[in-house]
Amino acid sequence: MLSAVSVELNRHDWGSLATVHGTAAEVPAEVAALVAATTEAEAERHYDYLGNNVVVQGNLYEAAVPLVSVLCAALIEESPAAARTETLRLVTEIVLGDTHYSEVRAGRPDLAERAREHARAGLWLFYRELVHGSATNAEYAADILDYIETDRERYELFRAQAKSG
Repeated sequence: MLSAVSVELNRHDWGSLATVHGTAAEVPAEVAALVAATTEAEAERHYDYLGNNVVVQGNLYEAAVPLVSVLCAALIEESPAAARTETLRLVTEIVLGDTHYSEVRAGRPDLAERAREHARAGLWLFYRELVHGSATNAEYAADILDYIETDRERYELFRAQAKSG
């Protein structure tokens, strides 16, 4: 069966992308495990790995940019609830992040905006979560949309609709 996550993962040379600890060579295996996680503990463990390597305390590393596209691909597929929540949590952390100073020095000052652009490409995925997702997922989606949505009127209309339920 064709997997959007696999296709998107294979589009990138993860071993050439920077993380806080070196390269992102381990990211594909961690993402695959995250999106397949069936328990909260399992999903959190893979979220923690990615959150401690690609985006650390709000600081983005090079691998965060393509990771957003992979995580958006995961959101189009059916996934266990725990996996979906941690996927949205990770997108939120990346979208709200800023480029780490080491990346700026390496000539990559625009990682945060590039990551937001990738998230913006999946705009309707986040609106779906805002309207139809669990309370937690809707909250993550609202945070993401607050940063990436350029049409504030649309965002406010959807927020009001989601709140009125």
